Amino acid sequence: MSRIRAHLLLFVLLTTHSLANAEPAVVFGSFSQSDNAVRLREDVAAKLGERIEVRRVLVAGSERYRVVWPYSGSKSAAVSRARAMGFESAWSIDMPPSSGSALAQVPDTVKSAPAAVAEVSRSGARQDNGVPEDPSVPGSSAASVATPAQALTAGGSDSLLIPENTDRDDITIPKLPSEQAGIQLDGRLDEALWQQIPGYDNMLVMDPDTLADPSYTTTARFFYTDDGLYIGAFMQQPPETLIARLSSRDEFVNRDSFGITIDTSGEGLYGYWFSVNLGGTQGDGKVAPERQFSREWDGPWESATAELDNGWSAEFFLPWSMMTIAEGKQGDPNDRKFGFWLNRKVAHLDERWSWPALPFASKRFMSALATMRTPDVATRQQIALFPYASATLDDISGENKSRVGADVFWRPNSKLQVTATVNPDFGAVESDDVVVNLTAFETFFPEKRLFFLEGIEVFNTTPRSQVRGQSPSGQGARQTTTTFNPEPTTLLNTRRIGGPPQVDVPKDVDVSGVELGKPTNLMGAAKITGQAGSFRYGVLSAFEDDMRLPAVYNSGAQQDGELNLDTSGRDFGVARVLYEKVGQGRVSFGYLGTLVRYDRKQDAQVNALDAHWLSKNGAWQLDGQLMASDVDKIKGYGAMYDMKYKPRQGIEHKLALDYFDAKLDVSDLGFIRRNDVTTANYSFNSSTGRGLTRLRNKRTSIMISHSWNMDGRSVRSGLFFRNGWTFKNRNELRTEFNYFPARWDDRNSFDNGSFRIDDRWVGEVALGTDTSKPVSLSGLIGMRQEELSGWTVRSSLGMTFKPSDRFSLDIDLNYFDRDGWLLHNTGRVMSTYAADDLQPRLAMDWFLSAKQQLRLTLQWAGITADSQEHYLIPVGGGKLVRINDPVGAGVVAALDGDFTVSRLTSQLRYRWEIGPLSDLFVVYTRGSNIPSQLNAEFSDLFQDSISYPIVDNVVVKLRYRFGN
Repeated sequence: MSRIRAHLLLFVLLTTHSLANAEPAVVFGSFSQSDNAVRLREDVAAKLGERIEVRRVLVAGSERYRVVWPYSGSKSAAVSRARAMGFESAWSIDMPPSSGSALAQVPDTVKSAPAAVAEVSRSGARQDNGVPEDPSVPGSSAASVATPAQALTAGGSDSLLIPENTDRDDITIPKLPSEQAGIQLDGRLDEALWQQIPGYDNMLVMDPDTLADPSYTTTARFFYTDDGLYIGAFMQQPPETLIARLSSRDEFVNRDSFGITIDTSGEGLYGYWFSVNLGGTQGDGKVAPERQFSREWDGPWESATAELDNGWSAEFFLPWSMMTIAEGKQGDPNDRKFGFWLNRKVAHLDERWSWPALPFASKRFMSALATMRTPDVATRQQIALFPYASATLDDISGENKSRVGADVFWRPNSKLQVTATVNPDFGAVESDDVVVNLTAFETFFPEKRLFFLEGIEVFNTTPRSQVRGQSPSGQGARQTTTTFNPEPTTLLNTRRIGGPPQVDVPKDVDVSGVELGKPTNLMGAAKITGQAGSFRYGVLSAFEDDMRLPAVYNSGAQQDGELNLDTSGRDFGVARVLYEKVGQGRVSFGYLGTLVRYDRKQDAQVNALDAHWLSKNGAWQLDGQLMASDVDKIKGYGAMYDMKYKPRQGIEHKLALDYFDAKLDVSDLGFIRRNDVTTANYSFNSSTGRGLTRLRNKRTSIMISHSWNMDGRSVRSGLFFRNGWTFKNRNELRTEFNYFPARWDDRNSFDNGSFRIDDRWVGEVALGTDTSKPVSLSGLIGMRQEELSGWTVRSSLGMTFKPSDRFSLDIDLNYFDRDGWLLHNTGRVMSTYAADDLQPRLAMDWFLSAKQQLRLTLQWAGITADSQEHYLIPVGGGKLVRINDPVGAGVVAALDGDFTVSRLTSQLRYRWEIGPLSDLFVVYTRGSNIPSQLNAEFSDLFQDSISYPIVDNVVVKLRYRFGN
């Protein structure tokens, strides 16, 4: 016993001595072969002009050669300097001084030194910050976080001894039997198990991209069982600065949060992200290379949070069975590894911290994640049944409808998932935005149905397939709502499936717009997604039901007589296969084919090939796609090419080239803004938060775009200059100045010829205040020149009011004072209008509890337009010719004069989240589209939109998940 005590005393003395004499260093890489380390040392020494060393270390029991720079001074400055020279994966560690050459083993579990002398884990870099204890773990001290610094022993010269679970870039997660886990997910790390597990605190500030040390500690702990991964995190923070705000799932709101992204492929090919916000609101989704985050996927995982005396804490449980997981190296589950990225949002500072520190403007993301090893993860089969029942009370038709059906999710293994839906109900539990589109271009509406969102990422062929959205109070300064939403370019727009029926209406028959716009019922749909080796694949099919539309005769002997028009449902099919290879960067090739089968006309088929390449250092990214369509035996072709180049962090060059011939048609199941066009687009983007004295961030964007049709006529060109400055008080100023050269318009005459329009200028200035405050404001003022003459003045005001974590109110108002607004009138006649355009929006959320939400949304668009001048499109095209009286000149029989628009969508929704992916909805929807009324005021138009709805129904829907 005395000998054991002596060894323990010697070990403690040696450990304490090493800690006291540890020297800081920047690490550039670790190698199994010494010659590789020597070559890197020479490269680093040449660029930095400093003394660079190679040290031998033990990582997870394996000998490695680590390239290090022992520095003096500020750690953040040293790391920033290394990364600025091109070594973006550089990180900091504390090392024992070099004194020998022997390698020695150390125990698997290393106890920390007393709190008075220990340093908390930032790879052993950051002091205790005066926090003597982590209250989330009983009996633990801040020093109990396992770190490389605490693992130092007197192992000899050139030797840094690191036990398992402590290397910053490659950690091994401990495994426990499921029956021994015993974790109650209440957000409090009060089980004794948590204090026995190593903790990691390696975050740096990544937004703004200063890469500085954070103000508070963030300690994360991991372990796993055969069932899934457990994560416990303690976030130190003064309690008076905590910001907890409840919201709908996946909604981006400026609040305190903690999250993890996991690359389950282990090779930077695909993964999942999970976050929980203080208060318990979850967010999740999928991520694709190199940094394409999507919110469409929802998983059955669990989490909880708790407020503490000096911060807050969170617990996660992520089941293996819900994730696609690649096999270990050469199929060995004992060699399984995942990439991971931890991040934390501190709302009152408007900062995001992460480990590894990968700023939004960095060259790489998925290919630069840290590594966690989870040997012997045995994934299990998952099966889930989602039966539903819904009832609709329609006050317009007077009909009451009920419907039952089910969705089935079956994952026999981690590489295959089968999803099917029988008699699906895609009821209106979430409404689309109100959009007034008086142009010839189609409006894109994003998908909201869970069945089609699940697993959709494998069908995305390029980054342009991503749907981009905006939240006014998502983070930082408040944004003004936009009336322009950039459309994706995609060959699979699932909103086509179950969309309005395809029907040819005879000239002597009228069908109401409400009936023509109703969605088509689906009989069923199925989807298979999976992977086999380096290949990923997906198959989707769906079948519409036939419909009968009520109609009336508008002329003839049967005028005003009623009849029914029968429509035939469509059948949809989609196939996707993708080959991916990683090594010296990433290379992938893919194929996508879509087929829409009609009963009364020819099928519509599209085939496409896509290719992608990412350089080893992430500086270069290339994406391309070739496509061919065959619709009614008319064949068309197209191609897209995108190139991104990031010479250094915060700088990005982008080049986009398009070619879509006049016969290309993907509209049966895809979406492109237009065909018959060739486009070249170059943009330069700069963003930085470093080296600024009066600002915390500044952004600059310059874009040049030019498009011409197959006749060689310029149809869309522009120069765009955008700037943003975020101040130290987190308020933000934004400016935009654009110039549009003279061009041809070959679309907005609705097939009545092409015409030339003049050059135009646009200028806007916007201001937003800090969204972490209970009240945040935004405002915008701008002017835009119309196509022929006159100017439109735009003004926008917005306010977010969040007095507590359970209530929020967003109010936005857009107003356009239009003069010379050019619109198509009739035939070859275009007209200009003076118009007032008012578009208010309201969104209110009240949470009865973290699982029960009452949400009210209201959007209205009102326009009063007075006709000004009339112009004639010359035969064969040309500059518009002013004409005083088109009717008197015999050009047209009649003209459309002054007009009004009044469109309303409002919804009151109660949602109770009974369990993971199990919900009860009670939704009241009311909407209107009032016919044009001459001499009407805004107050009259709004009142009529409330009083005369075309949609007025209540939907009750229960959906419950049964499964393992």
